[in-house]
Amino acid sequence: MKRIDVSDEAYAALQRLAAAKNLTPAELIAALVDPSRPALAGDTLLFHLASAEFTKLTDRTERYLNLLAWCARHYATDFADFISHQESGRRYLAWNRDEINEARAHNQARQIDGTQFWAVMTIDEATKRRFVCRLLEFIGCHDETVAEACHALGFTAPVTRRFGLLSA
Repeated sequence: MKRIDVSDEAYAALQRLAAAKNLTPAELIAALVDPSRPALAGDTLLFHLASAEFTKLTDRTERYLNLLAWCARHYATDFADFISHQESGRRYLAWNRDEINEARAHNQARQIDGTQFWAVMTIDEATKRRFVCRLLEFIGCHDETVAEACHALGFTAPVTRRFGLLSA
């Protein structure tokens, strides 16, 4: 048997996700890397959330932008499709700063690193949480991964399930 070292934060994340699936952390890792186990296969976001790149970020805003950048890089088509399907007047991502400025007269927007996309930063935590949940569901993340991402971003409110991906 081989052993691996992970940070305390990464191990805590593994424990939370494993408990949600009634698995041990070792069984969870096996499920994540075994393509014959589709219950968790494909949720590679979990690896990013436990990575040194992500865990070293202590600022919640930087974590949020980092998560968006990861989604944009790894699910470029879905990410662009998600942007184009946002309701008018409720745009939290855009193709460029001009599009953001058209959607909101007084906003703070930041470019998502390594992408052409911009994120509106003047949204409250509850709205940001709903937005992140919808985005992650849209790109195909499982409920446990969505919950872990919300926890990693420091969102405090519980995840509420809705039927419409893009409904308000």
